[in-house]
Amino acid sequence: MTKPHKRLALVIGTGIDQYHTRLVAGIRGVLTQKGVAVLICVNDQHVPGLPASLTCVLDSEDVCGVIALNAASERDERELNALLATHRIPAVRIGMSVPGVTCIRGDNFSGMQALMAHLLDECGVRCPVLVRGTPHQPDSAAREAVFRAALAERGIPIDEDLVITGNFWHDRTYQEMRQLLKRRRDMDAVVAANDESALGAFGALTDEGLRVPEDVLLTGFDNTELASGWPGLTTVDQDLEAQGTEAARHLLAEIDGLSVAGEVTVASRLVVRTSTAPLTTPFPERLDNAMAMARAAYLRLAAQDSVIAVDRALINCRTLDQIITALTACLDQLGVDRCFLTIRDSATNQSSSREQQSPGATSEEDMSRLVLDYRDGRTWPIPPQPFPTRFLLPEHLRGELGKDVLALQPLAGDGWDYGSILFERNKGLITISEVLYMDLSRTLEAVFANRALEQHAATLEQTVARRTAELEAEIIVRRQTEIELQRSLATDPLTGIANRRAFRAALDKQWLAHLDGRDELALLMVDVDLFKNYNDRYGHLKGDDALSTVADCLRQAACYPDDVVSRFGGEEFIVLLPHTSTRGAETVARRFRERLDSVAIPHAASSIASILTASVGISTLVPVANVTPDTLITAADQALYRAKEFGRNQVVAFSLEASPRGSDA
Repeated sequence: MTKPHKRLALVIGTGIDQYHTRLVAGIRGVLTQKGVAVLICVNDQHVPGLPASLTCVLDSEDVCGVIALNAASERDERELNALLATHRIPAVRIGMSVPGVTCIRGDNFSGMQALMAHLLDECGVRCPVLVRGTPHQPDSAAREAVFRAALAERGIPIDEDLVITGNFWHDRTYQEMRQLLKRRRDMDAVVAANDESALGAFGALTDEGLRVPEDVLLTGFDNTELASGWPGLTTVDQDLEAQGTEAARHLLAEIDGLSVAGEVTVASRLVVRTSTAPLTTPFPERLDNAMAMARAAYLRLAAQDSVIAVDRALINCRTLDQIITALTACLDQLGVDRCFLTIRDSATNQSSSREQQSPGATSEEDMSRLVLDYRDGRTWPIPPQPFPTRFLLPEHLRGELGKDVLALQPLAGDGWDYGSILFERNKGLITISEVLYMDLSRTLEAVFANRALEQHAATLEQTVARRTAELEAEIIVRRQTEIELQRSLATDPLTGIANRRAFRAALDKQWLAHLDGRDELALLMVDVDLFKNYNDRYGHLKGDDALSTVADCLRQAACYPDDVVSRFGGEEFIVLLPHTSTRGAETVARRFRERLDSVAIPHAASSIASILTASVGISTLVPVANVTPDTLITAADQALYRAKEFGRNQVVAFSLEASPRGSDA
């Protein structure tokens, strides 16, 4: 076979988890023998649209072919097909059928048929739950078709209420399964479209007090390393390494001008473990399984430690240099051998470039700078010159793209491309690309936004100083600017309401005004329920929107001129109500909760309700000279603590003379 004159094959997938890692292992084994390196381009399923860097990579003269897995959505799939057709690069698909393109897929039919025969004929299952995958994905549809056909062949009616969508994802399956278990518990098995979904179902079942396999049998698909963990998951091994090998072989053939092979099927096999057959496994095999479970548990704990380490390292970074230092310190723990971090020039000059360029735009002239070169366990000197973004790396490092396997993870936030990170990983279970995207992108967003604000503030100060010396009239402008600055110091920048400093000033003022002993002074302490779960589920941008909505609801509820609504910190708010009794404060709390219920912000990660809720603590007292305002705050905080202790999503009023009393939603 003639060696390709280009040296880089592009693999496009939604992440770098165990599924993708096994496929890439098969791809790598074939391509690297022919001198073709592998670049994995991540189309993150939590980020809408194809990454802008994908077009840059396809424009590279080094790319000889593409192996593409399913995209994150139907829209992304259409865009990907159009992009590949436009570039006319040899391409092979895995798991997706595209006319005129070779498609490699596992044998869903034989594997799923064996799985269903095991459940229905050997285990006697008669009321199974189906957790299907991504609706547009052919493998998910094929596995569902076999599931339905197997039930029909045996005269078992299909209960559509027991068919849920997990999108091949742990968290989504967990939430859907918990909702199903709240409606009914008569299922005797759960058939998941992949192992990741099966483990999500396992978490939901155990949290609801059901045992696997004693109460409910459980199966997955893919036979990833996670399947060997507790409880030992019965699954279908579709030989992902062989699928990767076949994809690479056919890609090389098409590069050499051979015809498209059409659809190529790789055989699957059933793997029975403890989740469906607890007593049939011989002791030596059970011992091997136990060792595998222990190893998988250890790796998952180590993975979680790595995630925490990255988050802890980046959380206090305020400059780009601090980000680079913190990231470098975590690379070994993350199992990264090579890492290159590049930052677009437009990202480092947001204050001007946002006016000149639409977010996410790239062009031939778009330039980037290398800020981290990590190889061989150390960092290397960084050249100051920028390079065209479409080349991914500067000239002296272009050869790194032709070595083994690199992953390309775009970094973006607030609709703005900050740059990208290319890395080679040697170990671990976690989807590192997702960790890097969330933590690194979020930190870059904060650093560049702060830099832009500092540049803007410095420019404004210079302008005011210069014009003040020129014209006496500019004194008025300067005074107005100072007033606005003081107002901003008293305002929470996210929600637009008063900040903690402004609240304290208002409390001290009202405390003195109430020392005549005639009226009560009331406080509402408000905490958004399970807000960390909300941020984890929807992301911090959605979390910021939710906090702004909560602030608006509080503003509408506390409508008297002297009422002060402020953000106390994080997801906590505090409302000062002058001349207000406990009953009046409870009325304000009720109005707030009614408005929050009416906007109905979805909260699928909440164990309390399907929408965002809040807990409220109330304290009231008549100020006296020998008591400080902190007494009122402490009492409201104690009432809020009780509201959380009683189950959240409720109001508790605290009286210094009596025990707390609560009111449910």
